Amino acid sequence: MSTGFIFPAFISEYLGNEPEILSAYSNDFKQFLNEASIYLKIDLKSFTVNDHAFINSELKAQYISYIFGCSLVDILENGKIQPDFISGYSMGLYACLYCGHSITFTQGLDLIGKAYDLIKENTTHLDTGMGSIVGLSKEDISELLKGNSNGVEIVNTNGEHSFLLSGLKPAILKVLEAAKNEGALNTSLLNVRSPYHIRFLDGAAQKFDDYISDKIQIKDSSFKIVSALDQRVFNSSTDIHAELVNNLNSKIDWLKTMEKMIGLNIDQFIECGAGNSLFRIGKFIKGDFKIYTMNKLDKILDPAKS
Repeated sequence: MSTGFIFPAFISEYLGNEPEILSAYSNDFKQFLNEASIYLKIDLKSFTVNDHAFINSELKAQYISYIFGCSLVDILENGKIQPDFISGYSMGLYACLYCGHSITFTQGLDLIGKAYDLIKENTTHLDTGMGSIVGLSKEDISELLKGNSNGVEIVNTNGEHSFLLSGLKPAILKVLEAAKNEGALNTSLLNVRSPYHIRFLDGAAQKFDDYISDKIQIKDSSFKIVSALDQRVFNSSTDIHAELVNNLNSKIDWLKTMEKMIGLNIDQFIECGAGNSLFRIGKFIKGDFKIYTMNKLDKILDPAKS
């Protein structure tokens, strides 16, 4: 059996018992919250899954998602569960690199904070965001963009009929409305104001490149990484540096990334984070594989319970 660790980005919906699940195996989650609070000089210690102050704060949501991922990785490592391949969905890349021992916990915090600041700096005077369309093909959405494409791009393919848009918020709303009229099963404006994975962030990516070169000492990954950008497999520090930079302003294709890992004979995925967003996306991807979420941690650590 071959195992892949996959790391989600923002957590918009929690299962509800993630902190309790982690605390049954380790104190890492609370310790990481404390360490991050002291290091960043912001309050993360008071986090609860029902606190909308954390859900609605884009930056805090990223920190919390990262901390969940790091905590779960440590539990799996202590339980002698190791991946054959790892991959990060969008901003899940940071926890993915912690898993591969390429960056330290605090370096991940630094990268998240710097990327956020640079994105804000490059979009200060723009009304931006992201949207989701489910139920139309890429060709259908591309046709809609022809009439509403000023400042909007398809930036992520989750499935054959599931896509994310990024760009100027007014234009995104027009496309979402057009998609709804076209018969989309679901359209939604995401709870983020930053236009991830789009050309608007070219300037931010260049500055991020300079920052990493000056401030972050990246190590080779202990595990092979599958890029969510172009599906190449790598583990060198040079390639990781490039992936971090390109992750800001390049499109991702999670469907192709999952298909690549399935093609590498991975038949068991562990979603290393809170919620079950990657599990839900995976239900619509063809292949003979399973995705385990955090609430199946007991079965992962002790297969006899399956």
